[in-house]
Amino acid sequence: MRFNIKKTDLKGMGIYAKESISAYDVISKIRYIREVTRDTPLLESEKHLQDHIHYWPDGRMFIVDEPDTYFNHSCEPNAYIYSANKEYYIIAKADIKSGDEITVDYEIHTTGGDSSWECKCGARNCRGLHRWDFFLLPPKVILNSLPFLDPWFAQVHGEKIREILKQELKG
Repeated sequence: MRFNIKKTDLKGMGIYAKESISAYDVISKIRYIREVTRDTPLLESEKHLQDHIHYWPDGRMFIVDEPDTYFNHSCEPNAYIYSANKEYYIIAKADIKSGDEITVDYEIHTTGGDSSWECKCGARNCRGLHRWDFFLLPPKVILNSLPFLDPWFAQVHGEKIREILKQELKG
């Protein structure tokens, strides 16, 4: 593994690079404990994992296994999630120095969220509040995130993305 798990100042546990990682290097393949379904909901003993569920574009939900469950959110992430053939990976978005926390933006591949949460990422451009909807992000964040969108997200939401791009051309 190219990273260690250790306690963060504000977010519990986090993932930290134990060596320098170059931009676009694969950091981890996301592993899952199991799928959550109507027939196999979260057990009482798993309720603490509620915040560690990965929602797939086809509507399925999976509990993320350790150590991948410790990739924290940042409004200024240095990594992103990418899928290929129903496998998910964490990829470096920029060069990451040894000792840096490896983070992703949780809000990039979400839409239609019905809850919000206070962000404690500590980034200088922290958005403060998350609403679980990519299309409610500030336009600049949306535009800067386009190269890092997962292919399924861009395909499913291509029309909305195209409208945003058209608005930017007009503006």
